[in-house]
Amino acid sequence: MRDHGTQESGMTTDETSSTTRRAIIRTGVAAGAGLGAAAVVASPASAAAGAPVIAGQTNDAGTAETVLVGGSSANPTLSLSGTSPMLRLVPDSLTETIPTELPTGSLAVTSSTDLVIGGKAGRRAYVNTSRWANRTVAIPPVRLLDTRAMSTYSANVLAGASGVVSGKLQAGKILQLTVSRVASVSAGQAVAAYVNITVANTVSAGVLTAYRAGITKPSTSSLNWWGPNQILSNLVEVPLGTYGSDPFSLAIHVNAATSVIVDVSGLILSRPGRGY
Repeated sequence: MRDHGTQESGMTTDETSSTTRRAIIRTGVAAGAGLGAAAVVASPASAAAGAPVIAGQTNDAGTAETVLVGGSSANPTLSLSGTSPMLRLVPDSLTETIPTELPTGSLAVTSSTDLVIGGKAGRRAYVNTSRWANRTVAIPPVRLLDTRAMSTYSANVLAGASGVVSGKLQAGKILQLTVSRVASVSAGQAVAAYVNITVANTVSAGVLTAYRAGITKPSTSSLNWWGPNQILSNLVEVPLGTYGSDPFSLAIHVNAATSVIVDVSGLILSRPGRGY
């Protein structure tokens, strides 16, 4: 059994039997390497900089750089296999700060588990993978609002209910709605919703605008109509914002009185998990 507390001065990277130089040292932003190796975290070191990675134990090489040189498609420099996660990247702190010096090809992970890769000329980019990329998910349609039956959908109305008179949202009024009660919204961190918006019992030509909560109303149209007594609908993708303390909110504005019906039929999730 090797005593890892004793320095082995005769060991060098040149003594490996492989013709490919493979030096594994720890970087300050990437975690660890090796079959079955435990996650590398900022805790008491089990291996000093330049020492072999110790399987099953914490390995911390301080600020030393990790370099993998050589390899090919047939014989990769680093090969990880198994049914459990074989490589974990752990943030060094609870901040979103990524080191300014992030060499090309280097990986870093933020406290919110976003993966970042370093590029040429100091450029950095977030890595989109099947786990972190936004994902559009169809859901069973859920009625969010019907101004003709406000009491039925009051739990989804955050503000603006006083602007509904006799079943119609009045001209110039805004309703703040939440989709937080829709399944998968919170767990999947919904960033947008697909909503089918219907106007009915119109009294004159008008325009409806659906938009992210928390911003100034844009001068755009999500649905428009040209006279009284019309029933029209449109499918709209609406980004979600924050109203009060609710981060899954959207706003509805009309410039002419009309009944408004809103149905949610899909979500865009930033962190889709299994089962969605």
